[in-house]
Amino acid sequence: MNLRPNNIRTGRYHSDDDNYRSSIDKSNTGGNRHAVIELLSRILLLSMALLLVSCTQNLGSNLNKGKNESPGIKKILVINTNRSLERYSVSQASFIETINLAWESTLSINTVDLHHDNAPIDTLQDMLNQHHYDAIYCIGAKALGAIDYIDPETPVIFSSVLNWRRFINQPNYYGVASEVPPEAQLTWFKHFFPAIKKVGVLYSANNRKLLKDASQAANKLSIQIIGEEVSSEANTLEQANALLQKVDVLWLVSDSTVLSSAESAQQLFDAANEHKTPVFSYNPVFIEMGAVLSIAADVPTTGRQAALITNSLLNARNEQTSVQYPAGSSISLNMKKVLAYDLELNSNALDSVNDIVGEGE
Repeated sequence: MNLRPNNIRTGRYHSDDDNYRSSIDKSNTGGNRHAVIELLSRILLLSMALLLVSCTQNLGSNLNKGKNESPGIKKILVINTNRSLERYSVSQASFIETINLAWESTLSINTVDLHHDNAPIDTLQDMLNQHHYDAIYCIGAKALGAIDYIDPETPVIFSSVLNWRRFINQPNYYGVASEVPPEAQLTWFKHFFPAIKKVGVLYSANNRKLLKDASQAANKLSIQIIGEEVSSEANTLEQANALLQKVDVLWLVSDSTVLSSAESAQQLFDAANEHKTPVFSYNPVFIEMGAVLSIAADVPTTGRQAALITNSLLNARNEQTSVQYPAGSSISLNMKKVLAYDLELNSNALDSVNDIVGEGE
């Protein structure tokens, strides 16, 4: 048997080993060999103690995470930005009703309302530390923004988020867009008001894709889209006043730069009113501010779509499209503004309206 002596080493390792031995020898020379051995023993014991504490903590965390969780039961966390808002509570109710039909007793759902929560990230982090969830449904921007900071590995499904396009390519994120497809909205515009030809749009860089898609759809309807890209909310009103002089109607799209606050939205409506330019929007809340027409996503349908996406993910089926447009729409019409602006309205379109405001005033 060819045994290689321990002291036969080459290169750097040999030199390092020598240096180490040299330091030990110097210690021995000082008559302190036992002290060195005792020090090394203490270091070894301390390392073992730290390793034991780390293992105990990990074990405890895993045990807590699995506590009270039954095997075979799928767990879903529903995070609501503000359950006191009707559209958010309706989305949650529709989601839970639909997903329960598919899974019945094999599903466990936890819900949390972040409306009065000033530390939503901490709240959600605690919940994720305590339980494993197979999917998370976020309703509204606050819910999605809070969970985004935690960056879970769990699939996230969202709805009712204004700036939803930035999540299109984010892994493990799925959702339902906050507005009806541009082509469908433009078709409704033309159906209600056949005389419109020039539609103005204020948009930020996040919505360039939307404007491109809308322009292609508009050509088929003999409509011209005149877009004005807004770089900051500070310039929005000035650019709006310039745009309003060139168009038949102002089309509000879901854009957090253009509509940064309720005050900025009201300023846009005031400017449009001064130019006697009708405003079409994607949400009925703008009817109260003076919009003539609203083509909005049907809220119960949105919740049901989110449930179907979740159901596919729980069944390990990958969605081909990470974000879907709403399958249903709801139409609101402000007759008071139609009369005030003396607009040519297709009376046959009234049968399609879900809510008529200002009729008979």
